[in-house]
Amino acid sequence: MRDKRIAILLILGALIVTAGCGRSPDPVQQVARDLERYPEYSVIIEDLKVEDGFFPDYFLRLQVMTAAGQRTSSGQDTLVYETRKTDWVKVSEEVMARYQHYLGMVVASKTLDGKRSTPGQAYPAGYQYVGKSDYGSWGGGGFWQFYGQYAFMSAMLGGHRVGRSDFDGYRRDRQRGSPHFGPVTKGRQTFGTAGTQTQKTRPGFYQRYRQRSAGGGRGFASNRSKSGGWGRGSSRFGK
Repeated sequence: MRDKRIAILLILGALIVTAGCGRSPDPVQQVARDLERYPEYSVIIEDLKVEDGFFPDYFLRLQVMTAAGQRTSSGQDTLVYETRKTDWVKVSEEVMARYQHYLGMVVASKTLDGKRSTPGQAYPAGYQYVGKSDYGSWGGGGFWQFYGQYAFMSAMLGGHRVGRSDFDGYRRDRQRGSPHFGPVTKGRQTFGTAGTQTQKTRPGFYQRYRQRSAGGGRGFASNRSKSGGWGRGSSRFGK
């Protein structure tokens, strides 16, 4: 009997080691490296989910926006913007914990001036174009308005209007190297997994997220993980 118990413990230990060794790399970093040939790119967390099991499986889906062409000193714009979505990518719990709060946000980017951002500087998709006269101007009431040909940039914000104070907060967070979730109203952030914009534009996803939070967990995070990872008690999430 003692030998059987030892054998079982050894098997379980081997399974745990195997699961740890099988962790997937970070797809955001991989995609960002592949996009370096473009003068401008953004990598956005499009969706995320977890599938139950003895060892849960974690998945991310990304949206990628690239710009090809150039903007000359004379103001002639030959930039062509394209967006596409990746398939679901299986990731480790550690990687999921890194991005679980950033649904709909840019987690890696490069702008035309060569400036890059990392996941720790995540921001709402579309904010990177606010305040730049090539794309729009400040209108009545102190809100940013995109030019007609850049309406897709406004659509990325899901109807949210960026005001000057919000934009100033975004710039401060970028300088500090911190994430920016938009303005906070009545204690609630505007963007990200727990944001009011997610509740508005992704109601099914948001409802499942809140149900898990109300069930004693911390949203997608596992109670057993100090790093904020997801746990075995998670359920399937998505659109």
